[in-house]
Amino acid sequence: MNKHKKSWLIFGIIMVLLVGGIAVRYVTVKQSQANVANEQREAQEKVAKYLVHHYRGIKTMEIGRLYKPNSVGGGDYYVPVKINNCNDLVFVGADNKRSFDDNGPEIDSYDPDFLDKSGVIEDLDNSRTLSNLKIKYTEKSNDELRE
Repeated sequence: MNKHKKSWLIFGIIMVLLVGGIAVRYVTVKQSQANVANEQREAQEKVAKYLVHHYRGIKTMEIGRLYKPNSVGGGDYYVPVKINNCNDLVFVGADNKRSFDDNGPEIDSYDPDFLDKSGVIEDLDNSRTLSNLKIKYTEKSNDELRE
């Protein structure tokens, strides 16, 4: 009987450790997802402010998901933006997260006809705010924003 109790005790300890490990893993994954979501939202808001301060005539913005460089450093840290329902996107970002955080975002690229098609004019004015705009923060990719 003593051997039987010892087996159950060992089984119980293993189960407690297993359940504890699963719980810790679950909390870690949830925290990581929250951090990624916060990073994306902060980047999207920073991009929206940059565009409003640097361009006049923006009435609507649909801001896509945050793209990051891959593990070997390929790609940029940027956010695609659809302005005034124009299907040509503006890509706003930086070479990496550190540059984005320290120096702020910049226009990476846009279609040469974008300014004419969207009706916006390049005009620096830091007093403009986001309050009068219709802004939609999304998880959409570049292709999904163009639809």
